[in-house]
Amino acid sequence: MTLQKIICFGMLALLLCGSITVSGSRIDLTSLFTKDLVRVDITQGDVVLPRGVETVGGNQGEWVDIIIPRYRLQELTNLQLPYTVLIADMDSYDREMMGSYHTFAQIETILQNIATDYPSITSLYSIGTTYEGRTIWCLEITDNPGVDEGEPGVLFMGLHHAREWPTVEINLHIANNLTSLYGSNATIIDLVNNRRTWIVPCVNPDGYYYCHDLGNDWRKNRQYFPQYGTYGVDLNRNYNGSSNGDIWGAWGSIGSGSVTHSPGDEVYCGPGPSSELEIQAISNFFAGNDISASISWHTYQEELYWPWGYTASHTPDDSYISSVGTQIAQRITRQSGSGTYTPKQAYGLYPTVGDNIDWEYGYSHYVLGRPTFAYTIEACAEFHPSASYLNQICKENCDGGLYLLSEAENIRDTVVPRVLPPILDELPNDADGNYRVSWQEQNPSANPDYFQLDELNGLSIGTDDAESGSGLWTLDGFALSTSRYHSGSSSFKSRHSDADVSSMTTVYPIPVTTGMKLSFWCWYATENNFDDAFVEVSKDGRSYDILDIFTGSSGGWQYKEYDLSNYSDESLFIRFRYTTDTGTLLEGFYVDDITPVTDVQTVTTLSSSITNHFYDITGKSNGTYYYQVKGHNSARGWGDFSTLERVIVSLGDDLTPPVTTCTLSGDMEGGVYVSDVTVTLTATDDSSGVDYTKYKLDNGVWTMYTVPFVVSTNGNHTVLFYSVDNAGNTETEKSSTFTIQQEVPPITITIKGGLGVSATIKNTGTTTLTNLSWTITLDGKNIFFGKTKTDMIVTLAAGESITVKDFVLGIGKTGIAVNVGAAETSATGTVILFFVIGVK
Repeated sequence: MTLQKIICFGMLALLLCGSITVSGSRIDLTSLFTKDLVRVDITQGDVVLPRGVETVGGNQGEWVDIIIPRYRLQELTNLQLPYTVLIADMDSYDREMMGSYHTFAQIETILQNIATDYPSITSLYSIGTTYEGRTIWCLEITDNPGVDEGEPGVLFMGLHHAREWPTVEINLHIANNLTSLYGSNATIIDLVNNRRTWIVPCVNPDGYYYCHDLGNDWRKNRQYFPQYGTYGVDLNRNYNGSSNGDIWGAWGSIGSGSVTHSPGDEVYCGPGPSSELEIQAISNFFAGNDISASISWHTYQEELYWPWGYTASHTPDDSYISSVGTQIAQRITRQSGSGTYTPKQAYGLYPTVGDNIDWEYGYSHYVLGRPTFAYTIEACAEFHPSASYLNQICKENCDGGLYLLSEAENIRDTVVPRVLPPILDELPNDADGNYRVSWQEQNPSANPDYFQLDELNGLSIGTDDAESGSGLWTLDGFALSTSRYHSGSSSFKSRHSDADVSSMTTVYPIPVTTGMKLSFWCWYATENNFDDAFVEVSKDGRSYDILDIFTGSSGGWQYKEYDLSNYSDESLFIRFRYTTDTGTLLEGFYVDDITPVTDVQTVTTLSSSITNHFYDITGKSNGTYYYQVKGHNSARGWGDFSTLERVIVSLGDDLTPPVTTCTLSGDMEGGVYVSDVTVTLTATDDSSGVDYTKYKLDNGVWTMYTVPFVVSTNGNHTVLFYSVDNAGNTETEKSSTFTIQQEVPPITITIKGGLGVSATIKNTGTTTLTNLSWTITLDGKNIFFGKTKTDMIVTLAAGESITVKDFVLGIGKTGIAVNVGAAETSATGTVILFFVIGVK
């Protein structure tokens, strides 16, 4: 622990007392937690801001505005970053300005009154409920509410961030204009009759109520995380990434982006993509309606942004999307009355991941196959302009919004979508070697001009033990390593670099069958809740579903297994991803013995100029063949491949059942396995081919076998198994028995308190132990520093002891757990500032 951290956390602990007395004078320590708005000079070049601070505005290469608690101002000085305090005490500033803005109850009343006064052109309904039970309201404005007439849809949103109050007023102003002027204003009449407009004035009702109505400066939503004792997720970091397959834009990737996995930080992205009720509501609504354009208002900066926000690279529609954005910005006069808003790509402010415009554009373009132009407007020259400015701000931003409503028709009609992966029709087993492969389009509006059909031969599914190279993976930062391994002499390891994202993705998709499971062994040591690893799957290689997240220490090699039943009959890419920030850099993430992984002997393009929706195949011999198809149009080029579809060709009669063998692998001594056992079932059939294999372990249920599985529990085990071929012949049930007796390492662990927590680890065996991972974990609610510490003991000779230590800061009772490999000891104690007492 650095001296700086000790000082900072010491102040945090003292704040629990509220104040102290020095030389007879009482000092209010709570002021150290007061948040200030600070402008940081960045003219000296690339700078690294203190981790987890909230960036709220900036001028590239000149200055950046952040909100930071006073006790952390010293960090700016230590980083030699000149700064000026713009607003001292954000809470007081909020309370001074709140009277100019509506309460949440008044917002609800205004929306209800609009819906009541204009029932023929409006519909007010809930699209979700918050953690504290408040309604997320959506006001639809069109001539036939609730009816999809094929009109261009536009979504307006306000208040992702709780303190950005003017964004609610802007949306209410737009709603009022579109309704009150309907019947008297020709432009408004046309937009209401020929557009479908949805307005969500307050995406974050709980945050707004807490910040505006109760007078607490706040940014996030109000979900409570009892395991951390913290509230809130930054809703504009919680969307499911750019959905374009780029690891740097995927949810949770940190790199140089303004995002963190630390729950106490202002830009915390949440426990998972779209984890928050508010973002689930917006995401579901967006995906379920045909939306051609959107604006999400924020404050402050007087700028307009379009995607991408995570990279300086441009979107495929950059020319048009930037042109429309420029037109919107030129219609919004600045608060000063001079000049208009500045249009720019979102990355130009500061990189972000998990924001709404990247997700809306990427998800629409790559997954939904429709154009959506998404914009962010950072309105106002300050967070909470006074009432004297509000009307002008609302009017100017309404002018920009009306322009986008007008342009939405051109966006829908002139932007050609990319061709989504076609859907292959199911292929029945074939008896003569002649059959037709056919498919359906997902988005006919893409107007594909031709298709490509590939045939995959010799497809096999197995385990990758990292001993035969990396040819089955696309490596982007991961590499083969001999530093650690679960089996053999190598594994795959993440790149070791700060502010980074690395990944490895299967080259070939895996055809998922009923009962299939993904499994692997992993070892990791990362900065807990800051640097994270992910295992994720995707049907299209664009939008990924995260199966699990790893942070902190694994305490040795861990076996992981995930049911893929939800993806049956689909084809999945598997991806491992690792991301780091600029803080403490530990060893990283290793993965080994990954199952299932697809290998293919040959991939043959049968034709890349098919103009029909089918292709006839003739003269095939016995075997199993897989097919995938993709479409092309002149505007976008080739789309992505479809899910794999299989056909089994079986010529002639087959009366012979298949033959299945069972192979056990592991370390054996005296006829007993002293390690985990990998069970591999291999079935062969020389005629029609194997259809499936089933197995049952001990007293379990019959399970479809797809890849080798691991048994790690001590005791006697029996595996029953059989196979069925494609002609329906069933093999007689077989069995294999074995015994596992693994030993815990000969280690004793003694936990002691004092200045922090120490653990004495002794090798009670007769041989030297090597590469022992150890972890100290404290689970107390009020542990501010030192919740988890992990490291490695390279060697520990027989009879020798070593003491390891974890410095802590906190207060109250806590559980203490120490893991050394498979050995574990636990205790309880009480933390008082830096000291742990009463350990037992």
